[in-house]
Amino acid sequence: MSTTSRARGPFSKAFGGAMSLVLGGAKPGALGGAFATVALLATGVVASRPDAPEAPPPLTVDTGAPAPQSFQDINAPYDGLFHFARIYFEAGGGGGFGWGGRRGALWAHDYPRADYNFLSILQETTYVRSHDRASNVIPLDDPDLFRYPIAYIVEVGFWNPTDEEIEALGAYLQKGGFLIVDDFQGYRALQNLQFHLGRAVPGATVQVVAPSDEIFDSFFRINPDEVIPPYGGQPPLWLGVYEDNDPTKRVMVMINANNDIAEYWEFSDQGYYPIDLSNEAY
Repeated sequence: MSTTSRARGPFSKAFGGAMSLVLGGAKPGALGGAFATVALLATGVVASRPDAPEAPPPLTVDTGAPAPQSFQDINAPYDGLFHFARIYFEAGGGGGFGWGGRRGALWAHDYPRADYNFLSILQETTYVRSHDRASNVIPLDDPDLFRYPIAYIVEVGFWNPTDEEIEALGAYLQKGGFLIVDDFQGYRALQNLQFHLGRAVPGATVQVVAPSDEIFDSFFRINPDEVIPPYGGQPPLWLGVYEDNDPTKRVMVMINANNDIAEYWEFSDQGYYPIDLSNEAY
């Protein structure tokens, strides 16, 4: 059965869910308390700590800062700590490194605020060693991708990777990399994603990630029904690609279909969304 035909059944069902990164080392009971500090962390107070690197201001239109011209202008140098790795791609005028339109380039939706806020929460709720302003933009065919165990990509309905990028993605996933797919809606976008994942890992199929899957029990119990999409349209689906298509093995790709988890991350320090929904998104 083809990858596309396998996905028709799961995509017609409504499953709620939440992303849980298998990072380990979480501090018991810290999530609720840590959220009270997110506003301070995200506004740069964390930079006053003696052990914290100086936090550069987000390079966004709102700050009036100059637009970055290359990845080297904004990427934090590799130092062995955990960095947020966001996949860069070009798509019909939606690529590039500049800012175009209300939401910017397609790869950059919710960037960089969502990434920075996620890293702040990661610091406060786990023992994972990371920087709170280390969000690196990485093309798939960049050898540095293999320095980052987790990668994040959005708007995959517009994603059209080259053969070189696909080859690199396949090697990344098969060597233990974990890809998070977020911020897209609709069956056509899912079809496009399935097609390209099939290029990267021949024979791979997209499957429903059941609420009982262990990825929702990585220290914190995540109730898949409690993460509500920040905007309506279609019911959320929690899908994935398993190693060897075996649900008892590791999840190689976690897909937040019909959802935008990073939308909650982006505004979690501004009170735009209810705290409980933002907590579940983290």
